[in-house]
Amino acid sequence: MSEHVNYENTVAKLKERHVDLDDIAEIAYHFQLRYLPGLTKQIAMQSVQRVLEKREVQHVVWVALELDRLTEENLINEPLRDVIKEDFGLFGVDELLGNAIATSFGSIGFTGYGYVDNIKPGIIGKLDKIGKTTKGVTTTFIDDVIGGIAAAAGSRLAQKYPKGFVDDAQ
Repeated sequence: MSEHVNYENTVAKLKERHVDLDDIAEIAYHFQLRYLPGLTKQIAMQSVQRVLEKREVQHVVWVALELDRLTEENLINEPLRDVIKEDFGLFGVDELLGNAIATSFGSIGFTGYGYVDNIKPGIIGKLDKIGKTTKGVTTTFIDDVIGGIAAAAGSRLAQKYPKGFVDDAQ
């Protein structure tokens, strides 16, 4: 399977779960803007796209989304199914997957992920709430991988523009 096909497949899988790349870019944009004056949503979107082009990121996204889907369809055995459905606070595997993505562009992604996981901005908070309030919907993993993608995109931007200057030159 070509890298472009894998990228398109990943984007399609996110859309199936009602997540657009704009949603992720919005998070990366807002959490990096104060460090990168001049940052645009377009530049944040390009960074999100670069993150999603990495094969190891695609694999983590696929596994995470599949675990949510299998849990919704009751195809995961107990006691794990209930732990995932409840998004049990001490489970932590979902955060490990988010951090695996977040650090794919350096360790700064680790702190960025902790920030977005804590405040749950934008689509992350919406998905977290849906998962906790809508019977039959599991969002245990998707909110964390989205946070990881946004944090990795922010980390990538910080590395690309270490002096905090962002211009239109890519």
